[in-house]
Amino acid sequence: MTLTENSGIFGHSAAPVPGPLPCCWVGIYMTTELKVGDWVTSYHQGIWQIYRILQYTEKDPLSGLPSPHTTIFSKRFVSSKFKRSFSQECCHPTFVEKLNPEILAKLETFIEQNAKLHRLFTEYKPKTIDSIYNARIGIPKGKTAEEIETLFPKERTFTIFEIEPFLRSLGFDTEELPSWTAQFVSKGHVCQDGYLVYKFHRIMEF
Repeated sequence: MTLTENSGIFGHSAAPVPGPLPCCWVGIYMTTELKVGDWVTSYHQGIWQIYRILQYTEKDPLSGLPSPHTTIFSKRFVSSKFKRSFSQECCHPTFVEKLNPEILAKLETFIEQNAKLHRLFTEYKPKTIDSIYNARIGIPKGKTAEEIETLFPKERTFTIFEIEPFLRSLGFDTEELPSWTAQFVSKGHVCQDGYLVYKFHRIMEF
């Protein structure tokens, strides 16, 4: 998995920008289960190792209200058959579990017998994983996607709570159907002051 995607297409209008949750907020998965360096199973098959745990304030997809969120970033060492399978992904903690003692013991033996492969894995740098937010806009009459894109400042940053109010300030209806999509990207899940930071990326005609 090379990106995570949030969609405002089926959500409610954005709530006023809330204050971020305390940076010291720690969810149940952090306190009882997962930490950087753990060997785990993840969303896709294989044996993974956690290399980043990111906590931030997200918009609840149903209520539109601020909600604490944790994303687990892992890199894969081997497949379920213990074959080299380097990769990376991120997902919600509910998809991640620490290896049971039997599999962990088997992994430790495998590492002892395959020190070179483990060294290569330790040196392996995961690719950047982006977060994508797709927001609905009513189809502009008499305008092309390219013309609409010129309205968006390329370097301005937005939190997830600021995107839809910005779109409405430009005169777009964020509830209209049929619609186009305004796509915003947080490169590498950049987080500032407790929020992911997004920049406008493109207009898609669907």
